[in-house]
Amino acid sequence: MTVRGQPANYALLWRSAEGRFSVRGLPPRVHLDRVYTNGLHALVPFWITNETDQDVTVELATEGPLKVQQQNANWSAVSTAQRETYVDVTTAPAAEDRGEVTMVCSATIQREFSEVFNQLGGVSSVQLAARKTAELVLLFVAEAAETDSGDGQRYEYETHGGHVTLRADTDLYDVTLRASTCRSVLEMEPPTSRIYIDDCVIGRTYERALRVRNASAIGLDWTMTVVETTDPSLSALQLLDSDMRPLSGGHLGARGDTQVLVRYTPHAAGEFLSRFLVENSNDPASLRYWVFRARVSQRQKLRRVELLSDPDISFGDCTSGVWYSRDIRFKNVSDTPVVMRLRVEGNTGGLTMKSAVRADGASASEPNTADADALFPTLSELISSRRPSITDDNPSDALTVTDDVGSEGGSAELSSRVTPADDSTPVGDGVRTGESGRRFVARARAARGHKTALFDEMLIKPGAVRTMTLSLLGNPVSSTSVSAGQFERQSFTLFGESSTAVGTQPTTAPPPGTASNSERNAERLSIPCTANMCTPFVRVVPPLLDFGSVDVGTLKSLYLRVENLSQVAATVQCKLESKVITCTRAPITIAPQQSVSVRVDSYPRRVNARYRKQIIVRNIHNRLNDSVVEVRSTHVDRRRVAFHNLFYQTLVPANEQNFVDFGLVPLNARSLRRVNLRNVCRCPLAIEVAADAADAGAFSAYTVVPQRDGSGRLTDAACQVARRLPLLERQAAMHSNIEKFKERTAGATVPEAAALPPRSSLCPVAVAPVPRTAGLTLQPDMFIDKSVEQGHVCLMPFAPPRNQAVLPPSLEYLDISPATATRRNVVRIRGNGSSDIMAAVPPESALLSSEAANNLDMLPADEDVEMIVSVIERAEQILEEIIERLDMIPQTLFASPEAENAYVRRQVDLHKYIDLLVESGFLRPAHHVRLTALGTESLIVILQPAGTPDKPAPLRFDANLYFKLVDRPGDLLPFTDSAAVVSFASADQLPVRRFLVQAALVQSELELGQKSINVGNMQVDEACRKYLVIQNRSETPLMYAIRKTGSIASGDICFVDSRYGIVRGFDSRKVVFVFSPSLHGAYSEQISIANVLNARGGKKATLKAAVRRQSKFYIQSLRLEFDTLAPGRPSTDVQVLAIKNMTPKTRHLIVKSLLASEDGFSDVGVV
Repeated sequence: MTVRGQPANYALLWRSAEGRFSVRGLPPRVHLDRVYTNGLHALVPFWITNETDQDVTVELATEGPLKVQQQNANWSAVSTAQRETYVDVTTAPAAEDRGEVTMVCSATIQREFSEVFNQLGGVSSVQLAARKTAELVLLFVAEAAETDSGDGQRYEYETHGGHVTLRADTDLYDVTLRASTCRSVLEMEPPTSRIYIDDCVIGRTYERALRVRNASAIGLDWTMTVVETTDPSLSALQLLDSDMRPLSGGHLGARGDTQVLVRYTPHAAGEFLSRFLVENSNDPASLRYWVFRARVSQRQKLRRVELLSDPDISFGDCTSGVWYSRDIRFKNVSDTPVVMRLRVEGNTGGLTMKSAVRADGASASEPNTADADALFPTLSELISSRRPSITDDNPSDALTVTDDVGSEGGSAELSSRVTPADDSTPVGDGVRTGESGRRFVARARAARGHKTALFDEMLIKPGAVRTMTLSLLGNPVSSTSVSAGQFERQSFTLFGESSTAVGTQPTTAPPPGTASNSERNAERLSIPCTANMCTPFVRVVPPLLDFGSVDVGTLKSLYLRVENLSQVAATVQCKLESKVITCTRAPITIAPQQSVSVRVDSYPRRVNARYRKQIIVRNIHNRLNDSVVEVRSTHVDRRRVAFHNLFYQTLVPANEQNFVDFGLVPLNARSLRRVNLRNVCRCPLAIEVAADAADAGAFSAYTVVPQRDGSGRLTDAACQVARRLPLLERQAAMHSNIEKFKERTAGATVPEAAALPPRSSLCPVAVAPVPRTAGLTLQPDMFIDKSVEQGHVCLMPFAPPRNQAVLPPSLEYLDISPATATRRNVVRIRGNGSSDIMAAVPPESALLSSEAANNLDMLPADEDVEMIVSVIERAEQILEEIIERLDMIPQTLFASPEAENAYVRRQVDLHKYIDLLVESGFLRPAHHVRLTALGTESLIVILQPAGTPDKPAPLRFDANLYFKLVDRPGDLLPFTDSAAVVSFASADQLPVRRFLVQAALVQSELELGQKSINVGNMQVDEACRKYLVIQNRSETPLMYAIRKTGSIASGDICFVDSRYGIVRGFDSRKVVFVFSPSLHGAYSEQISIANVLNARGGKKATLKAAVRRQSKFYIQSLRLEFDTLAPGRPSTDVQVLAIKNMTPKTRHLIVKSLLASEDGFSDVGVV
C-alpha cells in the first residue's frame, strides 16, 4: 500500500517488543540493495510513533557505517513527487514473518544531494510526545577500497553490515542492516581514447568507433560533453549511436556497453581539435577524456594506402624486458606501386622497438600473430620451452639497425644502415641503451610459411596487402625512479608517408634543401600507440643465510623469501655453482604483490671451518634488480663421515659431490642419472648400496653388467645379456603385425624425417625409410621392429666385429652382420661415414631361444665372442644415448612437423629401451658394488615418482642413497695416499654415508576433448575426415603417441599426420584422421592416446559407426503415376524409370512387374 506524498517504505509498520512505540519504513531486517561506492551517503527515511499517552524518549545507538539525523536539509528539499519514487521496495514479506525486506533508493535523486549536509553529526535520542510521530533519516556510507583501477578489471558487489538499536526504557527494537555496494567504473575502448585522422579530404566522410563500457556489476548513467574545441559549432563532427541518432549520454546496465560512432566530414582545410569529457554520473571520480584531432589537406583525390587494422594500437599491460607484438595491415588501393616510409614520434623513452614486414608471397588475408610470436619469443618462453634463442642461429640471418635519435618527444626513422647483430644480446633480455638514444632492431629470419625482411621503405604493389609486425620492448628503470614497480602509460605515434614509386624501386633521397615530386605528393597516415609499461622489482630476504655448524653427511635447510614489490608478475631464477649448496634453478613466477619461499639445502661432504658461497637471484625481466645472497656455514665431522673420501669418491658426472639433482621430473616419468664411484685405493673395494625404505618404489640404483672378469674372459652375465637383448627387441611391440601388414600392403609410406641438430654423433636424428626394391616380397622378417612404424627400426646400430674393415664412405649400404648370419642387415651410411638409419636387429639364426639364453652353463663359442662384444658395446651406447637425450621437459620448437614426429618417436624409443636394458639384465640392481683398484664403477639411478592428478603431489622430491663400506677401514688405510689423522685400530666400521637424491616434481596431464566419436551411417569404402582434440592440462609440454589396437578394423583408420607430437602447456591440438570402413556392420574401435612421459596418464577414444553394404544400383523414383486410363487401352502418358549402376562393374539388370490381379511376375523387358 502506497501513501500519497510518502516513499514506498512508509507503508511498512513494525512495533517494538512491548508496543510502546512503532517504526515505519525501517524493518527489523533490511537489505539496502544497489548502493554506489562513491563516497556519498545513502539516505533512508523512517518514522517513529509514540503509541502511549505519555511522553517517550527513544534512544538511538548505531554500529557500523551508520548514523541517524533528525533534520536533514537534503531530504527536506525533496519534492512530494520525488518522495513517492525515492524508495523502491522489491521484497516485502508479511509483518508477522519478520523476514528481510529489500529496498533500493533512487540514485538519480541522491545525485542532487549536497554532501555537506550529510556530513553533519547525528542524534542519539529523540523526544516523542503522546501519540506523536517524528521523521528521521538513516545515513549509510561505504568507503571505497584501495584497489587498482586499471582497464579490464572487474568490479563486483561487496556486502557491508550495520546495526541500529532503538530503546525506550526496557522496550527494544533492533534493526539489522545489510547493504550491497559496488564501485561504479566507466571505461572506454580502445583505452587510447584518442582519434587522429591525418591527411583528410574535404567533403569525404570519415568514421571511427568508440565504445563506452560499464566495468562494474551495477548500472551507471553517463554523459559526454565538449570541454575544448576549435569549431564551437561542431558542424563537421557528429556523435551517433547504433541507430544513427545523436548521442550525448545514456544508461548502461551491469557489464553493458554502447558504441559511439564518430562521423567527421571536413568542410575546410586546416587543423581540427575537439576534447570530450565522458563522465560517470554515479561516481564523479570515474571519468574519461578523449580527443578527436584531424588534419585536412587541399587535395581532392582519395588516399593511396588504406589502413585495414585497428586505427589505434594498444599493447595493454606490458612487462619490461618482454617483447610484445601487434600486426598492422596496409592495402594499396591505387593503380600504381606505392612506397611507404615509417617513423615514430612521441614518448618513446625507455622503449626498444623492432619491426618486420611480410613478403609478397605470404598470405595477407589475416594477421598471423603466431608467426610474430615465433619470430620474437620472450625470454620466459625461451626458458620454459628450453628452445635456443634467435641469436644462437646463423649470425648471417640476424641484422641490427641502429639510429640515434633525440630525447623524449623526438622522432626516429627506421634507417637502412645495416650492422651485424650482437649475438651477446638474447631476445627479451632488456637491451640497455642510452637515455638519449633509442634502438630499432629488425631481424631477417627464414621461417616456415613466410619470410621477414629488414625495411625502412615498404613497397606495396597495386591491390596488395602488406602486414607489418611492430614489436615493443620496455627497458627496465632504476629502483630510484618514481615509476619503479608501477604502471606507467606511454603514448607514441607511428607515422607513415606514402608516395608513388618510380618504376618498381623505392625513390632515392633528393639533394639537401630540395623536395622531390613524390615528397610533395606524399600522403601521411598516423597510428596512435599506447602501452602501460611496468618494471618488475623483487626483494630477497634475508640477505645472509647462516647455517651455523653443519655435520658432514647431514642435510640442513633454510629458506629465502622472494617478494614481488611491483604491480606486474615477476620471474626470478637462482644461479648457484656449488657442490654443497643446492636450490631450485628453474624459473619461478611470482604474482604481483606476492612472495614465494625458496628452499636452500646444505649437504657438506668434508670439513671446512669457513665455508662461503653466493646465490645470485636473477630478475629475468630486470637484470638491474639482481640480488646476491651470501651463504655461510661451518662444516664439522662429528660422526667421521668425511673419512669415506679417503677410500672412494662420488662423481656426478665428473665433479665430486654428495648429491644428484634430477631437475624437473613429471609424475610417473622415468629419469636417469649417472653417479660414478671412483676407488682411490690401490686395492679392491666393496660398497653396499641401499635406498630409503619409504622411497624404494620411487627410485632405484643399478649397475652395468661387467663384460669380462679378472682373467679377461667374458662373464656369464654378459653372455646372457647378449642373447636376451636382441630377443627382447623383437618382442617389444606397440603395433601389431596385422596393422603393419595392412599399412605395407596398402603402400603406406612414412615421409622422411627432417634432420635435427644432433647432440651427439652416437645417434643421429634423421630417420630414412627402408629402401624398396622392385622384387621385394612380404617376408616375416620385415616386421622385426614392432615398436615403431616403417623406417624406424632400431635405436642404435650394432658395432661391426673388430676384425672387419670399415668400408669407404662412398658405399651407400654396409653389411654388418656376422659371418654366420643367413640374412643381411642393411645400414644406411651418410657421406661422412656415420649411420643415418638405425640398424636392424641381428638375424634369428644368430640368436638362441629363450630357454637357451637362460642356460648359464653354455659357454660362448669362439665365433660368438665378437657378436657378444658388439651387443654389449651397443647396449652401452644405448645407455649413453638415454642419459644424454632423454628429456623430461620436451622441446617445443621444430623446423618441420616431420622433425617433431621424429623427436617424439625417439623419446618413445628411449623410454622403451630403459625397460629392455633392465629386463635383459644389462642393468641389474645395485646391492653390492665391487670396485677394482683405482677403478671406477657407474651407478645408474632411475627416478620414477608416483602420483595421480587428483592427489596433489609435493613440489620437491628428497630421498637418500646409503653407502656402507664393507671392508674394515683400518685394513684399507695402508693402500691410500692420505695420512691417517685418526687411528682406525679400534674402529671396525665407518658410519653410513648418505647420498642426497632430489628433484622438482611437475604434472603432465592429458585429456581428450571427445572420448567417443560417432560417425553415424556410412557405406563400405566411403571415407570421412574426423579429428581428435588432445588437451594439455598442465604447464609443462605434453608428448603424446597415438596407437591403434592392431586389429583388422583398426586398418580402416588412417592418421594424416601428427600421430606423434607435442602439445604446449595449457594448450590443445587437433589430430586429423581419415576413416574408410572396409567391412559392413556395427563398427566400434578404440584409439589409444598415450602420454609418453606419464605412462598412467593415457586416454582412450572410441570410434563408432554403422557401416552399410554398398548399393549395387539406385532407382531415382520408387513411384510411377499415370493419368486417367481407359480400360483395355495403353496409356498415352510415358513415365521414365531411371536406374543408376552404383558399382564400377557392368551389370545386367532385369526389370519385372507384379500386377495386382496376378500372383506372380511377368517379364516386361530387359534394360
